[in-house]
Amino acid sequence: MVKAPEINQLAGNARSSFDRLDLNDIVIFTRVVQHGSFTAAAKMFAKSPSYMSKHVTQLENALALTLLHRSTHKVFLTDAGSVLFEHCVRILAELDAAKADASGLSSELIGSLRIHTTPGVGQGLVVPAIIDFNTEYPAVKVELTVSVSSVSLMERGVDVVVGSRQFDDDESFHSGLFERKLGPAPYAICAAPGYFARYGMPIQPRDLQNHNCLVHMTQKRDPKTWHIKFDGEEVGVPVDGTFHSNLEGAVLLAALEGAGIVRLPLYSVAAEIQSGHLAPIFDGDVVSDRVIKAFYPKSRFVPKKVRAFLAILETKLKTLMQDYEKSNVAS
Repeated sequence: MVKAPEINQLAGNARSSFDRLDLNDIVIFTRVVQHGSFTAAAKMFAKSPSYMSKHVTQLENALALTLLHRSTHKVFLTDAGSVLFEHCVRILAELDAAKADASGLSSELIGSLRIHTTPGVGQGLVVPAIIDFNTEYPAVKVELTVSVSSVSLMERGVDVVVGSRQFDDDESFHSGLFERKLGPAPYAICAAPGYFARYGMPIQPRDLQNHNCLVHMTQKRDPKTWHIKFDGEEVGVPVDGTFHSNLEGAVLLAALEGAGIVRLPLYSVAAEIQSGHLAPIFDGDVVSDRVIKAFYPKSRFVPKKVRAFLAILETKLKTLMQDYEKSNVAS
């Protein structure tokens, strides 16, 4: 059993340990990691690289740990540094959220919002949502990065990642991330009206095998097997064609030029279908198990800027679906 004097001594040791920590050191350490080097982080702080290095060294001395391996142009986290960095990101996010809550900034968000997404979701949903977000919250600067691969929130300083692909198996994603499902990502099979005028329109799913099907290679499940509900059952139809690409926009452009039939997410083709540039087939029967998801660091206080953006993005997705369904009813 620990006696009272021993408890007091332990408490005193804990206080002395925390007393040696400087919040400024923690902030600088976090930003150095997020920017990848002392030089890049120093530019953000308008300080010298040696100033940044000094504060990281102070943090290492306070913790009696080596947090970074340093090289001329880049820094690398040690195992201890990686663990601490994850906590620091959450701590700073909670401090930002607490400051906003305490200041009553619910209607006047400020600062920056860093978003990462994939090309199709980015063009079809995220960029339109950012435009609405900037209109409502003009004091927030939005930084958007787009790539076919995911991004490590912890290492890049990203606030939120949005996509429809299966991020769960991606090693760059960490268990410390929260996943929020925003809504389904239905698919459409379609082609330019001119293509159907020349080659006819498939009536049954198996008819697709006699057509030039343009393949988006990164689609799941199998990009060359399109699943469609027909006569109450799901049918997997093997397809192929003269053009394959890992870039969704390239396949969409080829379809608009009348090159063939595509299977793409509704958010990528809804506007083209509503304008008449593309005509859907098997409408409502194309099978998809994809979901639009958002990922952000787990925290008791989710920053208001993240909550506000995701609310707008979710509304954008619902509106897109409703408008598409209304246009189908009208036609």
